[in-house]
Amino acid sequence: MSLTVSRHDPDPRLRAVLPGRRADRVAGLVIPLAVVVLVALAARLHGIDGKPYWMDEITTLRRSSLGFVALVQDSLSFHHLPLYFVVSSWFVPFGLDERIMRLPAALFGAASCAALFMVGRSLGNWRSGLAAAMLLALAPFQVQYGQEARSYTLVTTMILVGLWGLLLLARDPAAAARRWREPGAARSAWLLYGVGTALALDTLSVAVFWLLAANLGAAMIALRAPASRRGFGRNWLRAQLGVLAVYLPFIAGMVVLTKGDMGSGLDWVPPITAHSAWTTLQTVYGMRISSLIAFRIFPSSLDLLGVGWLGLLVTVLAALGLLAGFRRGLIGTVLAIALLTLPIGLAASSLVSSVWMPRYLLWSGPIFFLLAGLGVVRLPARLQIPCLLLLATLGLANLLPYYRTETKPLWNQAAAALLQDRQPGDVVLTDDPGTVNMMNVYLARTGHALTPEDWTTSIDTAAERQAAGAHVWAVHGRVGQNDPYRLDTFVDTLAPLGSDSVFRQIGIDITMMVFAPKPPA
Repeated sequence: MSLTVSRHDPDPRLRAVLPGRRADRVAGLVIPLAVVVLVALAARLHGIDGKPYWMDEITTLRRSSLGFVALVQDSLSFHHLPLYFVVSSWFVPFGLDERIMRLPAALFGAASCAALFMVGRSLGNWRSGLAAAMLLALAPFQVQYGQEARSYTLVTTMILVGLWGLLLLARDPAAAARRWREPGAARSAWLLYGVGTALALDTLSVAVFWLLAANLGAAMIALRAPASRRGFGRNWLRAQLGVLAVYLPFIAGMVVLTKGDMGSGLDWVPPITAHSAWTTLQTVYGMRISSLIAFRIFPSSLDLLGVGWLGLLVTVLAALGLLAGFRRGLIGTVLAIALLTLPIGLAASSLVSSVWMPRYLLWSGPIFFLLAGLGVVRLPARLQIPCLLLLATLGLANLLPYYRTETKPLWNQAAAALLQDRQPGDVVLTDDPGTVNMMNVYLARTGHALTPEDWTTSIDTAAERQAAGAHVWAVHGRVGQNDPYRLDTFVDTLAPLGSDSVFRQIGIDITMMVFAPKPPA
């Protein structure tokens, strides 16, 4: 596709990646874009309330219910950027149930698929865009965070917008070097990059790795296009100043509100291991279904001999796409930098303080799928449509088990068990107050939330209540991604209560033990 610059067209960058004739626009843009958005929305809205909240989502409920100033202050005090919570607060008046509070994530998840389609189409054709976006729409990990009342799909969408702008700049360094008021200047590309990057940085701290990747990509553009270097550098500096002007005030506020303790917000992340590294790579890039709170991969109906064949197919296509990008010069270099900066940066940072978590790699998954889409159009023309159909079919078959897989602890069922059988005066004993916070989300909906008198972390207090005639409900379960509380340690502390009369295992991660009152001596 030609990228010639007309003096009568002050900014041909976006027109160059969109079909010109109406029929071409419908066939090559409107129809595939509508298909991928509808598929992405359906995948994220289906069963959106089928899995219970977990600890981080409870934070979103609480924070989004605050006034604007208090919301921003609370976000920065806990090392969080405020943009997503502001957006989430707009939904609070409609209720705090799972369908409402997860809706923003689902909408941004669908928007990320639309953005990826546009990026893929601008680098290839509608087939490359559709293949990349369809993989993103059906990837279990991406769907999971599209059903999560958190900021990850918003930051992914904004980074993809920024990446689109950066790739347009890389395609035509001469236009990127023109002053923004000049005819033929890449104003739209600069706008896409600047707005996407600024909003991503105001959403989630992990976007700083995108800022690093973008600067490395820009350095390669300047290095490989010496004739445009001066003008490109001037425009890049202006764009960076604009981005930082939007971002740095929040960082300054974070420094003030945390009293300079900027590193404590990640002290919960477990150390990186070979197991966690491999599990994460399978989760983010290999289309595998995984636990949200543990480094745990669930089997898929598409697995053969222990191999995730869909992930392997996508990896082969991504390798083809990367080779195709390198053949186009700067495009391949910028894509490789965008893909690799995040995992390498997180792994390197983990040598000092662990930050290796699957969700922090979420936004690099779409870039991997983008390369796979470019790999599809490297195939012979007669194989491209069958390959698209195969990816969509396998992707759907791979995704369906996700909806019935226990990817989160079943705190809603634990609350239901407590509500059904707990008697007045019974006491809940736990080693983690977070378990009470989780159950109270569901108990409060029926007006039966646990009060401070209803629960304790002290075995002595529980034993006293048991001696006075109360049942003791000993509850242990995971509430976060680095849970320091061990079940065996908790069980060891229960010896003063005697033998448990009822033992309940609720899903994978929650254990309940009910101890009957002790008869009078």
